[in-house]
Amino acid sequence: MAGRGSGDGAGAGAAWQFYLRHHLVLLSIALSVLGVATGVTTAYSLLQGGSLRGAAAVAAGIVLAGIVSWFHTRHIGLAILTALAPLPGLLWAAPISVGSAFGAVPLLAYVFAYGLSVMLAQDVLTRALDGSAAEYPHKSAAAAAGLAAALGFLWFSHGRHTGAAFQAVADIGFSGGAVLILMPMGEALLHFDENFVARANRTRERRQRWLEKIALVAVPRWGASIAGITLIFTALAWFGAAPAFSFFHFDNALALAGASAGLVFLIATAAAGGWREGLAATLAVGLVSLMTLWGFAIFERAPREAAVGISLLAATTLFLILCQARCAHAYMLAGDHSAVARLRAVEEIGGPQIFAVLGGLAMLLPSVVGRPIYAPYAVGLAFAGAAALAFVPALVTASEMLVARRRSVEDLYGRR
Repeated sequence: MAGRGSGDGAGAGAAWQFYLRHHLVLLSIALSVLGVATGVTTAYSLLQGGSLRGAAAVAAGIVLAGIVSWFHTRHIGLAILTALAPLPGLLWAAPISVGSAFGAVPLLAYVFAYGLSVMLAQDVLTRALDGSAAEYPHKSAAAAAGLAAALGFLWFSHGRHTGAAFQAVADIGFSGGAVLILMPMGEALLHFDENFVARANRTRERRQRWLEKIALVAVPRWGASIAGITLIFTALAWFGAAPAFSFFHFDNALALAGASAGLVFLIATAAAGGWREGLAATLAVGLVSLMTLWGFAIFERAPREAAVGISLLAATTLFLILCQARCAHAYMLAGDHSAVARLRAVEEIGGPQIFAVLGGLAMLLPSVVGRPIYAPYAVGLAFAGAAALAFVPALVTASEMLVARRRSVEDLYGRR
């Protein structure tokens, strides 16, 4: 057994050394294959009858998202990579989603994958500046994508929304997969000099000062106040969204909504490490969904893919929430008090969360200008950012005030 393990280790080491010696050639081959696949699926998507006006809006949105990425990374190559990484996946999914109505579904799938791309870009920055790596957001992305697939099956397994739901699952899966493939490959081609490190450190210090103010949601009195505001928003959104329910024709809609809430709670609890986080995430996802529906109620109509679009917004909301919640859980496992862990998580993940939402809003902007009916999606995304950044930590803080966490003797009197 020892000899075989040594052989496996030697083989892995030799393979890694071979990659390091020839990584430019290997990356060129891989990127060429991916480029050919992307070109073929691009032509296929255009032959499906894609609108040039819609394609121009998407291209403009990606450019704007790239500008937001530059403000986040202050590195032109990493900003371009962050903005473009989700795009091939959307094109790869085009042949799979043939016959479905595109609508805003690809835009919202891009927003999800862009958020994942921003989180990976943050990890690249962390390694470049500190030489350390934060937790990859793979598990958070997998849990959120699983939620999108589960909601698609639960709500749209039959009826007129089936095609759009299948397209949504394909788009979110392929775009997220493209990010996970292309971000590490592209990172190998990037260079970070000393001038960049100095500029990035100054930028990070400035951002840290105002993130410290947002992190006050971990303080009980502020957390309780923000939690109360969140519940008020949820109640208002429930009554505001009521007229929009008539736009969708679902049998047993109330039962489906209850099952969806239970599904979000189970996924969030398992991924974030506690029922408080699961309950807060469920309320936040419900708030985002209701605010989006309220927007459609104001327009007195909704696009036909609206129900599927809301499920994608729910997945994006859960992803942003889990990135911060998992970070806080890691700090708690390392020995921090729960409030301190949430405060540190807001300071660490809050910046990428803000830029993920701003970039997503920038991507949606040209399409909203062309089709104002898409505006409720932008409203929902803005509330998703607020929920992930402040509402969920505040709700967890308030829940701890109502039901205190059980603490061991070591936690109370110090570890030896």
